[in-house]
Amino acid sequence: MNENGKLPGQGAATGSLVCGIIAVVCWFFGYTTIVSLILGIVGLVLASKAKQEGFTGGMRTAGFVLSLIGVIVGAIVLVACVVLAGAIASIGMFY
Repeated sequence: MNENGKLPGQGAATGSLVCGIIAVVCWFFGYTTIVSLILGIVGLVLASKAKQEGFTGGMRTAGFVLSLIGVIVGAIVLVACVVLAGAIASIGMFY
């Protein structure tokens, strides 16, 4: 424990969990998938930092998993939105 009474890496684990939750919520909306990708990557970095500092609690694991889901699904939704926008634009060219 450090001087604040917290375990080393606990703050990074909490940050990872928060970023992961927000990343998962953001990919529900098509225009915020970029935010989902960014927060997911930040959450993954914070989870690895917490692990390097020696924190191995469930909060770090949950943050890692949620951030990973946010990155993967956010990337899929972003690609789908780009493809859909391209398809709509190409349909407009024929009329």
